[in-house]
Amino acid sequence: MTAHLYLVRPNNENRSVRAKQRAIPTRPSNRELRPREYLTPSEVEKLISAARKGRYGHRDATLILVAYRHGLRGIELCDLEWSQVEFDRAATLHVRRAKNGKPAAHPIRGDELRALRELQLHTSSGWPNTAPELSKNASRPNNIALSGNANRLR
Repeated sequence: MTAHLYLVRPNNENRSVRAKQRAIPTRPSNRELRPREYLTPSEVEKLISAARKGRYGHRDATLILVAYRHGLRGIELCDLEWSQVEFDRAATLHVRRAKNGKPAAHPIRGDELRALRELQLHTSSGWPNTAPELSKNASRPNNIALSGNANRLR
C-alpha cells in the first residue's frame, strides 16, 4: 500500500492575518435621515395652538412664537428680559446671542407685539406665579425667562 500524500502550501503566514475585504458600516448623513431640519409655518401654528391648551397657554404660545420668529436658542429665550423689548413705534427685540454670537436688534411684528404686551400686562400683575426658586435666574427680577416672579414668565 502506498500513501497518497502530497505537500500542501499553507495559505497564511505566521503573525499575519488576512482580513476579508468588508465595507465598514457608516452612519447615514442627516440629509438622508430627515428631509429637513426646520419647522414649517403650519407646524409652528399647530405647536402654538397645542401650547395654548396648557396651564399657562398664552405665555407658552408667546415664547414659541418669539423663539421661532427670531431663531432663539433655549438659553437665549430663558435669558430674555423685559428691558430687551422696546414697545415704542419701532418695536424691537434686542437679542444677546449665546455661543459667542453677535448681539442683534430684531423688529417685532404686530401679532408678536400684541402677545408680548398682553404677557407683560399679566406678568406685572403677578400672573403666572410658579416656583421661582427652581429657576437659575430667580434673583434677576427683570427676566422674561421661565420663572415666576412679577416680571418673569415661568
